[in-house]
Amino acid sequence: MPRPTFFVLGAPKCGTTALYQWLSTHPGVFLPAKELHQWGGDLHHRRPLRSQAEYEALWDAARPDQVPGEVAVWYLMSEAAPEELATFSPGARGIAMLRSPAELIESLHSQLLYSGEEDLPDLGAALAAEADRRQGRRIPRSTHAGLEAPPDECLQYRRVVDFAPQVRRWRRALGPDRLLVLLHDELKADPAGTWARVVDFIGADPAFTPDFSTVNPNKRAKSQAARKLIQGLRWGPWNRLVPRGRLRTAFRQGFERLQALNTSYERRPAADPAVRAALQAELRPGIEALEAELGRDLSAWKR
Repeated sequence: MPRPTFFVLGAPKCGTTALYQWLSTHPGVFLPAKELHQWGGDLHHRRPLRSQAEYEALWDAARPDQVPGEVAVWYLMSEAAPEELATFSPGARGIAMLRSPAELIESLHSQLLYSGEEDLPDLGAALAAEADRRQGRRIPRSTHAGLEAPPDECLQYRRVVDFAPQVRRWRRALGPDRLLVLLHDELKADPAGTWARVVDFIGADPAFTPDFSTVNPNKRAKSQAARKLIQGLRWGPWNRLVPRGRLRTAFRQGFERLQALNTSYERRPAADPAVRAALQAELRPGIEALEAELGRDLSAWKR
């Protein structure tokens, strides 16, 4: 039975959706659905409802000539996932995708407003709420979470971008040569070169070239009331009643089409300059710690 041999670990809003779509079109790579989140027992975010046998069965259709993998963006920040995953798939490789922390926080805040997992439209207020949210207070009832625990780790913006210890944990679990660290800046500036590094790292045929068009632009819900209704229906109790398979897939695709009709694609509004400057100063030590961990110059992130 094939098991995934590589994992795209996150972080969110760093190009993981683009890489997933590029890899999904590669005839020599097999990926099931994105965001399975089987691993990370310390995470609340979209915990799976499947057994390990059900999880492994997701790769049953992989051909012997395909490289099996998985993409799930919250693995990177998990403290438990590195050892869990290394035990499940010894010799597995990981791909970490990182971005300027301040930019990532702004982008993630915008995404969570769109998805309904954030209810504070002011970024400064959302950052100030982190202390309360660590105590389980002021966490919106997310329609994505359904009947599960609220996905509070995605609202811990500073924890999401605490990259140095995250990279260190995964290097320790997988081995330093089995973790490829990619920067969002590189992905945008040289998608073909970044792609070549990825396929070489996972052992896929380098002759295939995907479509490098922009993927996952900034989104805004045209109507918050419509968003709540659509997602409430999508992630409501019917999820436990409709059996997995074609019927559930049809339901999900129908809700995705409704969501698309309620979506506007537009440039993300600029953050308040004072909030951005304070955040940039606060995050500087973490960037310097990551520079030391990677042995790379990240001065562009500190400006």
